[in-house]
Amino acid sequence: MINDFFNWCVLVLEIMAEYIGISYELINILIFVIFQPLLILIFFYLWRRDRHKYREISDFYDFKK
Repeated sequence: MINDFFNWCVLVLEIMAEYIGISYELINILIFVIFQPLLILIFFYLWRRDRHKYREISDFYDFKK
């Protein structure tokens, strides 16, 4: 089952690479070395910004009283 899923993923990447006109290796690098870490950093930044906003709101209203 895991091998089938892996082979399906490879097939999808090969089809994407053929459609875009780049190699399988390049699309693999773009997805797993550039886009994924970039998304992780973006979501980490958004999470930290949201926490900071919540702290400012809770400090302003002082919910703990």
